Amino acid sequence: MKKYTAYILALFASALFVLSSCKDDDIVDGGEYNSERLFMPMFRVEANTNDSSDPYACTIASNAIHSTSNRINDVQLYWYGVEGASGYRIRCKVQGTDWDRNSVLDTIVGPEVLELLHEDLQYSVGYSYAIQALSPKGDAYNSKWYGMGDGSHQKDYVTITTGDRYEVPSIFWVEDVTFKSVRVYFNNTVESTSEYEEFINNGAEIVDGKWVFHDIQIVPTADNPDLESFYHTMTEEDFANGYVDFDGLVSNGSYIVTGNNNNVPRVYDRNYNKAFIRMLGEVGAPIAIPAIYDAGDTIMAAYYNTDGLQASRLDTILTNYMGDNTITEGQVFYLEGGKNYYLASSVALTKGLTLETNPEDLAAGKGRALVYLGVGTSDESGNSGRAANFNLGRNAQSGAENGVLLSFQDIKFNEINFTVQKFFNYMDKNGTGGNSNYAISANYFMNMNSQGLGFTMGELSITNCTFSGMIRGFIRFQGPNRQIIQRLTVEGCVFYDCGVYDANGRGYAWFAGPGDRKDSNFFQNLTIRNNSFIDCPRHSLVGENGNLAWPAGTTWNIVIENNTFVNFSTRSSNSGHGLILETRYAPRGSKFTVKKNLFVMVRQNDSDNRPLNMKGMRIDTKAIEYDFADNYATTVPNWTTSNLIDGLFSNRAFSNTSDGAGYNSGALNLGGYGETRIKFGDNRNENEDDAVGYQLAPAELFMNPVPLAPNGHKDMHRYNVDGFYYNLTPRVMAHPIYTKGIGDPRWRNGDAWK
Repeated sequence: MKKYTAYILALFASALFVLSSCKDDDIVDGGEYNSERLFMPMFRVEANTNDSSDPYACTIASNAIHSTSNRINDVQLYWYGVEGASGYRIRCKVQGTDWDRNSVLDTIVGPEVLELLHEDLQYSVGYSYAIQALSPKGDAYNSKWYGMGDGSHQKDYVTITTGDRYEVPSIFWVEDVTFKSVRVYFNNTVESTSEYEEFINNGAEIVDGKWVFHDIQIVPTADNPDLESFYHTMTEEDFANGYVDFDGLVSNGSYIVTGNNNNVPRVYDRNYNKAFIRMLGEVGAPIAIPAIYDAGDTIMAAYYNTDGLQASRLDTILTNYMGDNTITEGQVFYLEGGKNYYLASSVALTKGLTLETNPEDLAAGKGRALVYLGVGTSDESGNSGRAANFNLGRNAQSGAENGVLLSFQDIKFNEINFTVQKFFNYMDKNGTGGNSNYAISANYFMNMNSQGLGFTMGELSITNCTFSGMIRGFIRFQGPNRQIIQRLTVEGCVFYDCGVYDANGRGYAWFAGPGDRKDSNFFQNLTIRNNSFIDCPRHSLVGENGNLAWPAGTTWNIVIENNTFVNFSTRSSNSGHGLILETRYAPRGSKFTVKKNLFVMVRQNDSDNRPLNMKGMRIDTKAIEYDFADNYATTVPNWTTSNLIDGLFSNRAFSNTSDGAGYNSGALNLGGYGETRIKFGDNRNENEDDAVGYQLAPAELFMNPVPLAPNGHKDMHRYNVDGFYYNLTPRVMAHPIYTKGIGDPRWRNGDAWK
């Protein structure tokens, strides 16, 4: 244990730094406003030309009218000239990486040059470009950079995404991975060429019915870039064996395996499929991360201590772990119970781990650790909160990583309270008593990079946690590459003071599928159980609307069970906003289980005229299975909306016979049509002979369930969460909501919720 404690302390010592940024050198007096400094050049993009048909717009070369290339992985740049410039400096990086550490282009052209063809780039990757006019008077008079921006003005950025690479044959795979060795197998027999015509047109070769390749390479990923690379030139013996053995790799190291036909002139057309490997290692004992409140932490001093609170920095420790091959994947980290931690920047998760409050601290009654996903504000006025989140996977950071499919073990969060120190929702900005200068927080608990690598993982598990301050979304899936999560579990959590991203309370769905990648699957096994969603308006609970040609065998198994939903996404009357299930084009053979959930509609007082528009589901696919049963509600204000469906829904009820679980009179539901309808306690049927014939009002079931303020006030979606414990009266304890164990069980048992 001493070894790991020393390791953590060393990480803290290296963590306290000021993030570097690109800036101009040797600025003269007057800085950017000096009259002798050159004007800033600009790339020709629609944001500054206001012309969507500009023939000289920057784009991938295949779309550029005047380009000398028609390739989808070349980028054609054009820019406006600056009078008096002695030349132009053009820089490029992969989107989302660092300008200095991850530069892929840094070149200077003459003053007469107003275009550049950037050739042979990675496929399916976004490239950010920047340009500066150079002055003959010296660097101090160079223009400002266009393309680096200041973090908020989107027109100051230029990012161009290359096209998707054509299909390539998967001829390499790995087996027998040990601590230091691996066997790379291959089968280069040509089974078919019909789907690989572009590969052949770009130089791929076939000789005697075999795909031609000359070497196999194993290179480290960007998580551990300093590890040794391995290159093996193929021999006749290797081809006869059908495999090549590699030794000398580093335990816990992550690598990429591929093979190349070196007769192909362009780098990113040479390789075949890529395989990701992580070497074996021995998982050590849990590592305790002490809460070190360091007086020398400049971030705390600048952004946090103004409130008289303290927290220990966490993001650098987790980021260092991702690339540290001395610690095996699957490591358990313990946070101190009752102590505060914070993320100053987002953490890219590329390696399995468990992060939880130390069980001994919980047993001793110290309570959970608190993690702030962002501290302070990004402006002096305090109107724009700083936010960070966890990212699943990361961008490619080297050519070798292009097209790779990462693979990592389970990621688990347990017994932690997550929040953001400074966050503002739509009502904070626009509601009565709000501040119109606030910048609405566009943050998440977990997000993905827009150009993120593909990945597969076993389980993403979030259990016994609380969440507040995540405004735009909870878990957002995106990116151009294939991503698989075999099991996604959220259980035993409480969500409050989240959402309300816009007037309709939308943002992204709680679980927001990308909708554009048919071979991705995040809902293979999605379980949402024993949670409380207290208001927190968002677009929907589960959203995935891509009308895709799902591969054979793709199915979803979505379980939503024993949750309590309070005023769930009720702001908008639009039938497409705020559904529980917005999964119109679910794969055939999928199953949706929605059982024993409790729905609560409640106003602040009798004069509170807040909208209470509850929507259920929309699924157009018919070859699926439903298991809807025992979903209950407390009484709904009788003047909320006329003609409610099943006493609760303003439209798109669970029982809808066209695109709900009630399709074809409930023929697809295991319990029949009756179980697709909401129950209150007084709607008896043949399967419910013991139903109690009365309903419970919210204030009768709960101690204090009402919102803190009425409609239009900035606190209208906030609550005293302690008020949701049950009133254990005889009337409550005799009702099916209690006797059947409907909803989140914590409120009936008096369990601590935080």
